[in-house]
Amino acid sequence: MPFLLILNFIVPYVMILVGYLLKKHPVSDMHSQNGYNTATSRKSQAHWDYAQSIAPDIFIFLGKKLGVIELLLNVMLLLLNISSHNALIVGGCVGVGFLVFGFYKTDSEIEKKFRDEID
Repeated sequence: MPFLLILNFIVPYVMILVGYLLKKHPVSDMHSQNGYNTATSRKSQAHWDYAQSIAPDIFIFLGKKLGVIELLLNVMLLLLNISSHNALIVGGCVGVGFLVFGFYKTDSEIEKKFRDEID
């Protein structure tokens, strides 16, 4: 059932889609529970505005990279005759890793910008 490997493309697709939606419809109200909403982004209105400006680009970039990696990974796993079940597990883990890294990267960039402004 190699067609199930299409499921590995859900995370990159959602990352790109959310990135484009956040870019097209930025959220200015930090109390709306929408937008890039983490503890770091809610520290102040300046943190919030900066987070809303950088998060879409980070998630779009990582989503595109993840899509290419998932494609290569799926082809490699198919050529190695790895079962679809195991390929889905590997692809899912890679996807979640990229998603977590997207949040880490965005929060790191926010902290870096405001740490530099204080110094």
